Amino acid sequence: MRKYILVLLILLSLMKLSGQSVKTLVEGKVSYITSQNIYAKFEQSGMVKPGDTIFIRKDEKLIPLFLAESVSSTSCVGKPIAPIEIKVSDLVIVKSSIPIKSELTKLSENEKAIIPELQDTTKITGAIPISNTALYKPAIGQKIRGRISESSYSSFSNSSALNQRFRYSISLAADHIAGSKFSTDTYVMFTYRLNYWSEVKKDIFNALKIYSFSVKYDLNPQTHFLVGRNINLHLASVGAIDGFQVETSVKNLTFGAVAGTNPDYQNYSFNPNLFEYGGYISHTLTNSTGRLVNSFAFLQQTSHGKTDRRFAYFQQENSLIKNLNLFASCELDLYTIRNGIPTNTVSLTSLFLSLQYRFSRRLSVFASYDERKNIIYYETYKTFLDQLLADVSRQGYQLRINYLPIRFVNFSATGGYRYQKNDPYPMLNANGFLTFPQVPFINASVSFSTNWMNTSYVNGIIYGIRIYRDIIPTKLSTGIFYRLADNQYTNANSNMVQHMAEFELSWQISRKASLSASYDGIFDQSNKYHNVYISLIKRF
Repeated sequence: MRKYILVLLILLSLMKLSGQSVKTLVEGKVSYITSQNIYAKFEQSGMVKPGDTIFIRKDEKLIPLFLAESVSSTSCVGKPIAPIEIKVSDLVIVKSSIPIKSELTKLSENEKAIIPELQDTTKITGAIPISNTALYKPAIGQKIRGRISESSYSSFSNSSALNQRFRYSISLAADHIAGSKFSTDTYVMFTYRLNYWSEVKKDIFNALKIYSFSVKYDLNPQTHFLVGRNINLHLASVGAIDGFQVETSVKNLTFGAVAGTNPDYQNYSFNPNLFEYGGYISHTLTNSTGRLVNSFAFLQQTSHGKTDRRFAYFQQENSLIKNLNLFASCELDLYTIRNGIPTNTVSLTSLFLSLQYRFSRRLSVFASYDERKNIIYYETYKTFLDQLLADVSRQGYQLRINYLPIRFVNFSATGGYRYQKNDPYPMLNANGFLTFPQVPFINASVSFSTNWMNTSYVNGIIYGIRIYRDIIPTKLSTGIFYRLADNQYTNANSNMVQHMAEFELSWQISRKASLSASYDGIFDQSNKYHNVYISLIKRF
C-alpha cells in the first residue's frame, strides 16, 4: 500500500501548470477556537489563500496545523489536520505564495453568519509559542514588533503540596533595521519552579531556553542569508538549526542549503558536537483555484564526527482542484547500522496523508492516514538501540464529517483508529460536537461534546459542555467548561468517575496589553486536583 501511495505522490508532483508567484513567510496567531475549526489572524492583509497550510511550532518543530478553507483580508479559518493541543494567541506561520494579480476569496453571507468575529484579542495562552519568525517584506521599511509576557502556573491537590512555576519570555523581531537589508529574530524564555532554584544554579539552561536568535541579510528579493538559531520551514521536522542558512528563488523554484549544529537534546543549549548539513528544493505552481507546492529536502546529522542520522523529506500541499485540499509528507531514512556495520539503505520512517473535500458550504469531509516509526539517532541513543529497533510502526486513520444543518448550528463527527503490533488491542475513538455559535438572549457560543475511547487499558466516555461569551465586546470575555468522564480500567477492573470544571477570564487592557486567568479542577471519589494559570502580555 505504501508503494502505491508514494507513486501517487510522485505523479501528483509532476502536474504541470503555469504561474508566477512571490513567496513570503508570514506570522500570525490563533484568534479563536471552536470544537471543529481554528481561526488565525495576520497583521498583513492578503497573505493567505484558500488551501494554504498553516503551521504551528511544537516541541521546537513546525507542524502542519490546518488548511485555510475560507479567508478574509487578514484572517482565515480551517479544520485541524491532526489532533494538536493549541490555545488562543498561539503563534502560527504560513508560507504564502501570492500571485502577481490576486483576488481575495470573499465569504458568503451564510459563512459570515456561522463564523464568529475574528477579534485581535488574547484569551487563554496555555501553550508556549516558540519564536517570532523573521519575515521578508517586499517593500524595505523598518518594522519592529515584540512581546513580553509573565506567567504563573500553580497546581495543588488534597494529596500533594503546592507546585508553582514562573515563566518569563521575550520575543523581538526587527525587519529591515533602519531601512537596511538586515533583520533580526529573537525569542527567549526563562522558566523555573519555586523552591527549585538549585537546578537553575547547577545549569542555567535548565531554565533558560533560546528558541530563536538569528540575523538575516536580504541580498535581493529572491536571495537571503541567515546566521544563528532558526527553524527553516522547508526543514520543519528537523527543528532549530544553529549555523548558516542560504535560500534563493528562481521563478517558481526555491533552493536552499543549511550547515550548522543541532541544539543539545537534553537542555536545548548549543552543542558543537552535533554538526549537521543539508539542502532543499521547492517548486510552486498556481492557478485560479489554489496552488501546488512540492518540497524535497536532504539532511545529514552527526554526533562527534560520526553519522547520527541521514534522511530525506518530501512534502506536498495541493489545492489546485476546486474544493479539494491534499496534504502529504513522508520521511525516508537513508542510513542504518546492522550488526555494528553502517549500511546505506532506504526505510520509510513516517508517512502522513490528509484529504479534505467540501461538497458545499454546509458539508465537508476530512480523512487522514498516519504511519510512524521510531526515529533512530545511532550515536546519540545507541544505548537504547535494541529497544528502539524492536518497536514497530504504528498506524492511524481518521475520518471527520462536518455539517451545517441550518444557520447558526454546526455538527461534527470524528472517528479514529490507531494500531501498533506490540499493543494487544487497537485504539478506537469517536467524537461528536454540536455547536451553536450565536445563542440568542444570552449572546454566547454554546458547544456540546462527547468522546468515546476504547484501548487496551481503558474504556471510557466523556460528556462536555462549553459556554463562551463576551462580557464587554473586544474588552472582557469569559468561558465556562464542564466535563464528566466515566472510565473503566481493564487491567485494574475498576471504574472511575471524574468531574472536570474550567473557568477562564480574559481582559484586553489595551490594544497591546492583555491579562488572562484560568482555573481548572478535576474531582473524583478520593482526589481533588486544582490548577491556576495567570498571564500578563505586553506587545510593542
